Amino acid sequence: MNAPQPPPDKKLVLVVEDELFLALDLQKALSDGGFEVQGPAASVTSALDLIRARRPDAAVLDVTLHGEKATPVGVLLKSLVVPLVLASASDPAELARHAVFSDVLNLGKPTNLPKLVRAVRGLLAPLEDR
Repeated sequence: MNAPQPPPDKKLVLVVEDELFLALDLQKALSDGGFEVQGPAASVTSALDLIRARRPDAAVLDVTLHGEKATPVGVLLKSLVVPLVLASASDPAELARHAVFSDVLNLGKPTNLPKLVRAVRGLLAPLEDR
């Protein structure tokens, strides 16, 4: 039996965050903003598994997950042309060392949730024009 599919106009947003309460806040804000939320994934492995199972329309990533860099997640998302935004405490110099994240908007932590929802909508706006 196939899993129920969301309405076609509801965009799927992957949340990758290892801090449970932050992940739940991100999940709720995005859900309240009208998005279907995939995750949250708390590790690189679980994020990669979710992406391979179902390609998201956009993603919100923390850069460091339990001490491991989320670079492989960013690489896979970019190879699939999935737009992403960061919600990370990493400083700009740290992000610059990871080419996949160097040109990605980082909303920082604590993350302003209304700003996050607006940023994700902005990422998806070009998709709406297709």
